[in-house]
Amino acid sequence: MLAILLHGSVLAALFYFQQADTEVIDIVRAPAVKALLVNENPQARNERVLQQRQAQQERQERQRQEAEQAERERQEEQRRAQEQQAAERRQQEQDRQQAEQQRVAREQRQRELQQREQQREAEQREAEQRRQQELVAEQERRRQEQAQAEARAQQEADARELAETEAELVMAYSAVIHDLVQQYWSRPPSARNGMVVVLRIRMVPTGDVLDVEIVQSSGDFAFDRAAESAVLKVNRFTELQGMDPRLFDRNFRTFLLTFRPQDLLN
Repeated sequence: MLAILLHGSVLAALFYFQQADTEVIDIVRAPAVKALLVNENPQARNERVLQQRQAQQERQERQRQEAEQAERERQEEQRRAQEQQAAERRQQEQDRQQAEQQRVAREQRQRELQQREQQREAEQREAEQRRQQELVAEQERRRQEQAQAEARAQQEADARELAETEAELVMAYSAVIHDLVQQYWSRPPSARNGMVVVLRIRMVPTGDVLDVEIVQSSGDFAFDRAAESAVLKVNRFTELQGMDPRLFDRNFRTFLLTFRPQDLLN
């Protein structure tokens, strides 16, 4: 706006000076003045005309310089305006890029939060599943232990009911020991009907097995080792707990087990 006003002022000044020059020339050329200057010295008149022309040239030069200066200022103002517009566009672009980066960062944070939340929920589900599985396994273990305890208690009760004499008790407890060993026995492929192995088992009153050795082999190494391993797997004959100490010392502290499984092949 300032450049436009300045440019208009320069044009108005040029128009004013042009009108003024025309009036001066007309005054010089007026008949009345010509009459007064009839007797004027030609040299002086030429000098005066030359001075007028020089003054006019100087005014025109000043006007040209002022016009050039105004044009330069206008161009400078236009350049500054263009630079300002370019700067504003750059700033706008920077603001847009920054806003875009912030948006992308927000979306990335949201995705990360969602992923962490999903991972946390998955871990919670897995932990709950493991807890449920462990609970079920614990319940099953307790149920089996209770069933085994009930079965052993029933076996002991049956043994006490049937064993009216020491011999009957010994036979009953021997059968219990034989049955427990057979439960833990894994039949080898070479086992055949009629195979028998005699084992010496040393125990303490709690029913814990101290050691076991083969007294009489069946003639089959795998069969003998399977019977020995079954005794070690039983580890404790809890049915012997609570037995009369004298009965235990006489018959079961060192016990000879004749192992003869019932499910051998012919």
